[in-house]
Amino acid sequence: MRKLPKLSPSQALNRPLIRQAKTHSDVFEEDIKTTRRLGFYIGDLGFLIAQQTTSELTDLLPICPIPFTANWLLGLINLRGNLVPVFDLHKLLQLEKRAVKKQMLLILGEGQKAGAIVIDSLPISLTFTNTEELTTLPPLPPMIKAYATSGYEKKNDDDKKAQLWFNFDHQNFFDSLAVGL
Repeated sequence: MRKLPKLSPSQALNRPLIRQAKTHSDVFEEDIKTTRRLGFYIGDLGFLIAQQTTSELTDLLPICPIPFTANWLLGLINLRGNLVPVFDLHKLLQLEKRAVKKQMLLILGEGQKAGAIVIDSLPISLTFTNTEELTTLPPLPPMIKAYATSGYEKKNDDDKKAQLWFNFDHQNFFDSLAVGL
């Protein structure tokens, strides 16, 4: 075995690096891009929170109902002095609720642009690769179709069933609901 000379710390840091030749698998791995997102369920649909979105999770706060509005608009909450509308997307999209221990509010956006959604479970951190991106979206409920801009198919490790996750344009969705009231 050849003995290597000892280097001082500055010599070690400033020496030229010798890189190995790229193998075919190294080239393939560089083509795969990953994306990390937070996701939440509404029924069996998975929605991804847009990147750079302010989001907050809280217990169900007292909701002040608004008379003569749609049943999916539960009312308003006072969040640090801002009135935030609370939506029940299960009712709006006519989806079954999952078995739930404790419902929570997911607040998306901030200030006057904020909206709250009742969710059945904590949001999950997900990692997707560009190979999991959907080329075409499956049929979705009409109310949400225009706001699910793209999606991913994530295969679960524990079972064979894949979960679909959709990029959710919450801001335009909330704006459309406001116009529809």
